[in-house]
Amino acid sequence: MNLPKQLLPLGVVFALLCMHQVSAQTTTLPPVTIPNSQHRVMHSAYAKADYEIDIHLPDGYDAAKTTHPILFVVDGANDFSPSLEYLGLLMAEYHIPEPIVVAIGDGGRIGTPGNRRNQDFTPSAVTNMPKSGGAAAFLQFIEKELVPFVSKNYRTDNNNRTLYGYSMGGLFATYVLFQKPTLFKNILIGSPALSYDTGKIFEIEKAYAVSHQDLPVHVFIEVGELETADMIEPNKRLVQQLKDRHYTTLDMHAIIQNKVTHLTGKPTTMLKALAWAYTQPHVID
Repeated sequence: MNLPKQLLPLGVVFALLCMHQVSAQTTTLPPVTIPNSQHRVMHSAYAKADYEIDIHLPDGYDAAKTTHPILFVVDGANDFSPSLEYLGLLMAEYHIPEPIVVAIGDGGRIGTPGNRRNQDFTPSAVTNMPKSGGAAAFLQFIEKELVPFVSKNYRTDNNNRTLYGYSMGGLFATYVLFQKPTLFKNILIGSPALSYDTGKIFEIEKAYAVSHQDLPVHVFIEVGELETADMIEPNKRLVQQLKDRHYTTLDMHAIIQNKVTHLTGKPTTMLKALAWAYTQPHVID
């Protein structure tokens, strides 16, 4: 529609007013929040980086005086909300004790500029991945800074800590398994990138086995049936290697999920892993 020339200024004014109104409405909308949750930023002297920490407290936490299991989740920017969803399902179905959830953000969501998972989750440096090889420093942050902070400020059951990681996060969880197995009661490993640096993690396990006959931890490890060979075969190799060691105190549950890829298997992996860790007897194979 063509407006007469004398009406054009009025049309422009009206349009500007509408844009201002929409802008005002947008800027005054309240932020979305997750109940019983807190957001903190922690600086690590060991990793020399800032980490965004999302903490979710169980219902009734303030009124009760009991301690709670604690679940540490890496890739926190991606996996904080899903972990709460799946824990809620398990609480409703199996009445599991609700853990305190500590999700460790690593510079933003996976794939965004600033995300440091390729640095923090990798046990060795490779030339085609700048800044890789920071797993030792990231583990020091968790062990010497994050865990003490959480234990001091929240009512945690320090004999019931769980670590969850998927993909590169699963590689890091496997690294923790052979570096600090007693730091956690349960280590939940989803589709780990074990072929990283031509299987460096197998050298790390071998070094651990030289001086240890036990591996005092509960381990869940998973890979998808439809994943690529460089994901499936190292996973099978690690499971068999752990069995052949006959570690006296290792409790391991390994699964190959039917008809899932690396991406489509992620939701069910978290659900199955958490169910295995928090139900007694275990209810999901």
